[in-house]
Amino acid sequence: MSSTLSLVLAITSLALSLLPTSASAQDLTFQNVTSLMGTWSSGSQNVTTGLDFFNPITQEFKLPATAGISYSFTDDGFFEESRYQFTSNAVTNRCFKASLIWQHGTYAFHPNGSITLTPFPADGYIQVLDPCGAQTSAIYHYSEFELISSWYNFQDAHPGFMPSGTSAWALQLMQFDGQKLPLMWLRNRPPNMLPTRQLFQQVLNDAGA
Repeated sequence: MSSTLSLVLAITSLALSLLPTSASAQDLTFQNVTSLMGTWSSGSQNVTTGLDFFNPITQEFKLPATAGISYSFTDDGFFEESRYQFTSNAVTNRCFKASLIWQHGTYAFHPNGSITLTPFPADGYIQVLDPCGAQTSAIYHYSEFELISSWYNFQDAHPGFMPSGTSAWALQLMQFDGQKLPLMWLRNRPPNMLPTRQLFQQVLNDAGA
């Protein structure tokens, strides 16, 4: 085999290796078929954003019927997040731990397809429930920056929580390490959110607090 032919084959092999190994890389781009704006919720959609989940004035959570996550986005760069999650106890089933998390802030798109979520640090809260602990319930301030490494949305023809034959917009977010968050479906558009300003620095002061 001549050196010229070897060089051509090497270049061809390199070019092929740079192409997507499946259709997914291109499909994900084209699957973003609807706006990110709205309230998205996982599972049976019992977890949502807004006052139906957390009241920042009284600092009280409303316990949803089931666990799940919910994200809301506006078109002008604001987000809100709610989470209700369990940690099981392999020894004693009744000694599970649960956490309810709420935060909001701003988000930004980046050229590499990622999204960064920057919370207002004074506003977020987490409540930890531990039926077998010395303190069964405790609430703390919470603020966690999030990197969504990639994301896509699509029209789901078979969402499990809806009647047969009904479709819904679905949203898949990937964490910083590429792991998928639970799939969410569009719950409200426009989104169901608390005020997008820093509540404890602006809204309460505006009210004379």
